[in-house]
Amino acid sequence: MLKKMILSFLAAVTLTGCMGRGALTQKVLKFNLKASEDRWNREWIFLGLNITLIYPICALLDVIVFNSVEFWSGENPINGQSPLVDVPLDEVEKMGFNNIEKAQIERICDTEAKLYLDFVNGDRATFDVVRTDMNYTVSYRGVEFYRGTIK
Repeated sequence: MLKKMILSFLAAVTLTGCMGRGALTQKVLKFNLKASEDRWNREWIFLGLNITLIYPICALLDVIVFNSVEFWSGENPINGQSPLVDVPLDEVEKMGFNNIEKAQIERICDTEAKLYLDFVNGDRATFDVVRTDMNYTVSYRGVEFYRGTIK
């Protein structure tokens, strides 16, 4: 019975998360990049971190623990950031945008978010999204240009 409960809990935590930011792995990567200016030294450090299983363990902890916490709480416990969520391109096209390569949204708080758009030509833009009840507005540099309703 206890074994089934533990397996159910682990399945619920690990199978319902999102990709997440991989914050612990990113911290180790940043350490590696700052450890030395010489690219060969960084390569040796990289290999050492892989041989000693530091990278694989951090990646596993990100996938099983920290990304799941990020999904459920809305904030990554390692870096304090909200998850980036992909937005379907047809939803963004309703706002009048064309030639979009990628669209992501990041929750700032309960009523505010940032919408990040990557265009096919390489341009990038960040928009403010503010929610009031079931309605939201999208603005760019303080100029509101789209109003929508959450379905």
